[in-house]
Parts: sequence; C-alpha cells; structure tokens
Amino acid sequence: MGGNSGPNRCAPTIARATMRWSLPEGRPPTRSEKCTHTLSSITFRPRLPLMSEANTDTDPIIPLATDLPPEALALLPAEETIRLSITTDIKLDGLYGSAWLLATDQRLLAFSPDDGGPPDIVDLALAEVESLEIQDLYGSGALKARTKTTGQTIALFSKTLNAKFAPLPEALEKLVRQARPIDDDENILRGRLDRAYLKRRCERCGQVIPHRMGVCPSCLESSKLLNRFLAYSLPYWPLAVTSLAILLVGTFIGLTPPLLLRTLIDDVLGPAATGAANAISLPLLGPTSASGALAYLVLGLLLINVSRNILGAVRSYLLARLGEQITFDMRRQVYRHLHRLSLNFYNDRDTGRIMASVTHDVGRLQDFLSDGLQETIRNILTILIICSLLFYLNADLAIYVLLPTPLIVLVTIHFGKRLHRIYTPLWRRWAGISALLADVIPGVRVVKAFAQEHREVDKFESRSKDLLQGELRAARTRSLFSPLMSFLTSLGTLIIWWVGGNKVLGQSMSLGEFVAFTGYMWQFYGPVESLCRLNHRFQRAATSAERVFEVLDSQPDVDDAPDAKQLPSINGHVEFRNVSFAYEPGKPVIENLSFTVEPGEMIGLAGHSGAGKSTLINLICRFYEIDEGSILVDGHDIREVQLRSLRDQVGVVLQEPFLFNGSVADNIAYGKPEASLNEIIAAAMAANAHDFICGLPDGYDSIVGERAVRLSGGERQRLSIARAILRDPRVLILDEATASMDTETEAQIQEALARLVKGRTTFAIAHRLSTLRNAGRLFIIEKGRLEEMGTHDELVALDGIYARLVHMQTEMGRIRAL
Repeated sequence: MGGNSGPNRCAPTIARATMRWSLPEGRPPTRSEKCTHTLSSITFRPRLPLMSEANTDTDPIIPLATDLPPEALALLPAEETIRLSITTDIKLDGLYGSAWLLATDQRLLAFSPDDGGPPDIVDLALAEVESLEIQDLYGSGALKARTKTTGQTIALFSKTLNAKFAPLPEALEKLVRQARPIDDDENILRGRLDRAYLKRRCERCGQVIPHRMGVCPSCLESSKLLNRFLAYSLPYWPLAVTSLAILLVGTFIGLTPPLLLRTLIDDVLGPAATGAANAISLPLLGPTSASGALAYLVLGLLLINVSRNILGAVRSYLLARLGEQITFDMRRQVYRHLHRLSLNFYNDRDTGRIMASVTHDVGRLQDFLSDGLQETIRNILTILIICSLLFYLNADLAIYVLLPTPLIVLVTIHFGKRLHRIYTPLWRRWAGISALLADVIPGVRVVKAFAQEHREVDKFESRSKDLLQGELRAARTRSLFSPLMSFLTSLGTLIIWWVGGNKVLGQSMSLGEFVAFTGYMWQFYGPVESLCRLNHRFQRAATSAERVFEVLDSQPDVDDAPDAKQLPSINGHVEFRNVSFAYEPGKPVIENLSFTVEPGEMIGLAGHSGAGKSTLINLICRFYEIDEGSILVDGHDIREVQLRSLRDQVGVVLQEPFLFNGSVADNIAYGKPEASLNEIIAAAMAANAHDFICGLPDGYDSIVGERAVRLSGGERQRLSIARAILRDPRVLILDEATASMDTETEAQIQEALARLVKGRTTFAIAHRLSTLRNAGRLFIIEKGRLEEMGTHDELVALDGIYARLVHMQTEMGRIRAL
C-alpha cells in the first residue's frame, strides 16, 4: 500500500479519512444517519502521537487504550495529540461490543463499529462542550456531553467497567477547561457512579463480591477452608491429643501381625514340616517346642486383635465426641452470626438455603471430622510405617511396591478437581429443593385453595430430576475412579508376586519374609485406595465448609460502631435530617427527607404503594443503614448508639403479624420474657384479646401452631398488639395494622390501638381514613420525598395528593355501598 520514506520511515502508517454528510442541505441527520460518516479520499500519513510519546511535560491523565482501531485514528487531524483514550464494552447502538472514546487537546471522538455497516461516530469540539454527565443506570452506565445546541451520548459501558470510567469525567473536565476559559466556580460535571460498587470485584477472577463479604466466594481455597475448620479443635486439644496418641498406638499394634507370621512360617511351621528343628527360641519365652511356639504366637495374634479393637473403639468415641463438640460450636456460631446479619442478607437468600447451611452443611462437616478425618490420619500413619517396614524387609521389592504410587496420586488429583466441579452445583440443587419445601409447605393452604398440588409436585419432581442427574454424574465419576485405582494397585501386586516369587524360588528370600512382605503390601495399598476413596468426601466437606464460612464471613450492613453508647430512656423525639437511602445503588427510595416529630405525637404516613413509607419506618428501627443524612432520637444519632438499646424502646405492629409456634403467653411475652402472668393478662385485656384467649382449649397455654395458623387474622393482630403493649415502647410503629379486617374486628383493634398509642410517639402507615383522621399530622410520601404535611383537614383543603387519595377512597366506599 505504499512505503514510508524520510525520517518517519520506521513509523507505521494509517489511513486518513475525510468525512462528508450524504444529506440534503439544511436537513439534520435522522437517528439512523446521525454520526454515520462515509470514509473516502484515503491517504496515508504517519500515525498520531500519543500523549505519552509526545513532547509534553504533562503526565497522562488516565492510562491510554492500546487497542485503538486505525479507522478511529484516521478521523483525527495530524496535528492533534491523543490525550485520553478508553475502550468500552457497549457500543453506541446499545449492543454489546467494543467501542472507543478518544480525546485530543481539541476534540472528543466516540467511535463505535457497526457490523455490516458504517461505524457510529460522535465528533465534538472540546471548546463547545458546556457540560459532562455520567449516569449510573440499572444495568449499565452512560457518559453524555452537551453543547449549546445538542446533547450526545459519547460512551456506554457495563457495570464491570465502573472502576475504569469513574475518573473519566474529571479527566475530560480538565481537557475542556484547557480548551476554553471557564470560571473556577462553574461546575460542568453532573452525576456520579456508585463508589461502593467499585469495590465489589475480585482482583483475581473479576467476579462480583457480595457487598456483605470481604472475600470472593469463587476464589476460596478448599485446603484453607478445611484448615480454618480444623482450627475449631484448638479449645479441645487435650481430647484431640489423646485421640491421636491412641491412634498411634493402635496403628503400631495393628502392623505387628505380619512380623509374627514371618516368625511362625520361617521358625515354627517350616522347620517342623521338614523335621529340621525340635526346639525353637522365641523372645520373652526362650527355647520351647514347636507346639509351644505355635500357641505363643497364636495367643500373641489374639491379644493384638483384641487390644487393637478396644483401642479403636475408644478412639472412635473420643473423635466422635470431638466432632460433636466442634460442630456444636460451629452451629452455634453460625446461628448467632445469622442474627447479627442485616435484613439485606435475608432479602438476597432463600430460607431453605440458609437452613441448609446451619443443618446440612454443618452436619456434613461433623461426618468428615468424626469419621473421615480419623480415617485419613490413620491411613497416612499406616502408609508411613509400612513404607519403613517394607524397606526394612526388602528394599528392592519395596521400590516395586511404590511404582504405581505417582500414577495413583495424579489420578486422585484429576478426579478431585472433577468432583469439586460436580459437588458445587449439586449443593445448589439440594438447596433449591430445601428452598422449595420451605416456600410451599407454609403456603399449603394457598396451594390447596387454588388446586395447584399437581403444579407443585411437578416443580418438586423437576428439581429432583435435576438433582438425580447431578448425583448420577457424581456416581459415574466415582464409579470410574474406584476401578481405576484398583487396577493401578493390582499392577504393583502382580509385580511383587513375579519378582518376589522368583526370589523365593531362587532361595534369596524366605517364604516367611515373602508372606510378611505381601501382607504389608496389601496393608499399604489398602490405605492408599482408602485415601483415594476419601477424596470425594473431602470435596464434599470442602464445599460445605465454603458455604458455612461464606455465611460467617458475611458482614452485617448495620452494626454497632466501636464506640457506640447505650441509648438512655427516651421521650420519643424523632428527627430526620436530609436522609437519603437506596436498596440498590442508583435507585433511591428515600431522597433528602427532613422532618421533626415531637414526643407523644402520632404521625400518619400515606401515599401510593412503593412511595417509601415502609422504608421510612425500617430506617427508624435501623434495619438498614442510611446513605446520607442522619436520624436522631432525642438528639442521639441512631448510628452512634447500640442497636439493642434503640430497638428495646421501639415497638412494631405489622400488617401481617408473625407469631411463633408456641403458647399464647410466650408470644405475648416475646419482647419481655421475664413478664409475669398478670402482666401478660393485662396486656391481652388492653388489646381486646383476653376474651378470645379464654375461649381457647388451654387458654394462655394454648399452642398457636406454626405461624399461628389456628388463629384468625384479627386474633393474630390483637396478640401482636398485646405483645407491643407489654413491651411498653416509647416509639411505636404501626404498619397498616387494620388492613383487610372486617368492621367489627377493626373496631376492636382500633380500640386497642387507641390505648396503645396513648403517650407514645407513633408512626402509622394506613390507607383507611378512620386511622388517618386520628393522626396529629399526616406525612404524604411520594417517590421517597415528603410532598405534603399537615392535618387531615389542612391536606384536604390543599387539594393535592392526599385529597385525591381521600376522594378515591370515598368513591370506592360509595361503590361498595351500592
């Protein structure tokens, strides 16, 4: 295509493109035509200098992209220097693919290839840029530039590149300020990326790290996990050391029979069969007859077997006890840690999966510790001792015994990796079944009401079939593994029989020595095969340890600060100062919310569904940590006080009250376990619950059943109110406590609530006018903002959002009356 000449001969060349619009004069380009240039008049010139290569004293602002396409470079004038370049993973048309953004000291250029057509190009002069905006969207981000006459999207990128694009707007701002004079106090940047998201990617594998965890679950090493698990045995080291000592003694005793057999064959049976000896000398016995020596050796074998089995039984009990103690500690720690975790943890996980971590996984670790671990230790010790004995008996034959060992190790490693890849998704299928059962069984009434039994059975069978396929895949792998191990060990056996048999025939090795050697050989290959079979148990235990420690490594979003103080008894003064909160970055639910509530005041919270009412009361309880601003109770920032001291003074009555599977009295006294029966009865009477409780078969000792299925909705709600009354909170939260109730039940509950709210600061979420009219003030929440505030009459007169809600409810009441 033409050579280089002159001083630039060694520099590569690129095509220089001239841009022209194929449009009638005066008409702006359409969406499909915009920024689509025709490349023509191709000439060649030396490539543009990059900033890092140019003769400049200024350092690069951010690292330059190294994969810039020649077509993009060809669009830049020769005299301009590339000051900034970045590669993105979403093209300007919104499809995934590589695109580039370049900036020189004079222009911004976005280049986005289009498969099968001309590229999309945005070319803006830096001097014309009025503002730059970076947007954190739901699944991606966007960088936009505006001039006086137009606005253009100059880059799209996925969340993966948030860290890469975070410093880009400031870098572009510097270039714009260099291109045209701008006052120092003029801000041309808008928007920001979620900084928290930038920390949630693993440097090793690039996967997202859950924000509650400090480690990447995909990069946890099995060996480190099990070492961490074994560290739980340190408090019980005397038990562990005793078990290990018994294991050593038992293993040593169990390896003596082949030596006795060698003596029996070479010194007793062999000479007696040929008549070569009448007297035999044995250790601790001296000279004796052949029959006496035979009895001595047989008795010795009997004692060895008896002592070995007794020691084995004692060792098994001690190790089982050790395993039970450790798993008890771990299960207790996991359950305690689950209660420390914030609601976000439970929002992101199924109940069945969490239950599996506490029960199934911890139980599997116990099996590994009490059974698999002791077997592993015993096998390793046996192999080491037998190797020494084999070399002691015959070093030449011992080498032949070890020949298959490297192959056995390699095959074990290979199958171990395969098994780990199998068991990890297999656990997810187990957890999926647990999650399905935890979801369907409590809702069996709904299943039967809609006659969906067949559907739920089909779902269960579908997940069971997936589990079956996974289990069969694991079984196929294990079925290949065991025969292969047996074949490799049989090779060593055949070699020993051939070489050792020739030695016996050649009189260079006695028959007793050969029998003892083969006995040790079988005892050598036995532990080797056992260790290989234990590999799948090790992988299962490693997978369980990974899930257990994933829970333990999860950190609560909301926790006591190191210097948190005890919150004293409060009056109930609550203040929000510019509070903002989002469950997910970039999706604010509460925005810049500010208000003050006096002690004893009742606040009614109203607004459309999803406006942020429930989120507001969750923030008062500090179930979630706010992103900006502060919440004060009696002047104390709730982030600076101990959580328990705060929640001890807050009572909650939910729309769907949750009662535990216990007695009525236990449920009422849940918030105050030390309450007397008289206090419980008084709370029930105040909640209008005493009469129906007395009508139950066992009164206050009646068991309500799982999730109180034996009680009606109104009865459950009145027990919930009694629970709040007994707790005697200073701040009370009512989350639509009278929703979906009949008129008579609502009247009883309203009467109970009137007693409950008296003298307490109350936040009541409600849609019924009967509840809202009783409130001292009403807060109307709309899209996370406090849009209206005042009494019922004031807000109706305002004719705003609340007035419309009242009008709609009044009309609905008239329709029902008809």
